[in-house]
Amino acid sequence: MKSSDSIGSEDRMNEIERLVNEFQEKFHAGTSQTQNFITMTEVERMWSELRNKTDSIYSDMLCELLSSVDEGGLIREKKQNTGGKE
Repeated sequence: MKSSDSIGSEDRMNEIERLVNEFQEKFHAGTSQTQNFITMTEVERMWSELRNKTDSIYSDMLCELLSSVDEGGLIREKKQNTGGKE
């Protein structure tokens, strides 16, 4: 049985893979014929879209990881280590 975190991670990995594959397909389609060769502007637009979409996924992942951290133990330990120095 998978935890909800591993399922979420798997979904994110699948989405990243899908986005990269989509980018590659568009790139290959745009560079396969000399008559309809893709422009550098179009490559830059596609690259920007890919980065924006994957950055959003990475950002969501980081936010979830940070929110799952139990800070209580860390705060208690920090207080113990700095308590005598004040």
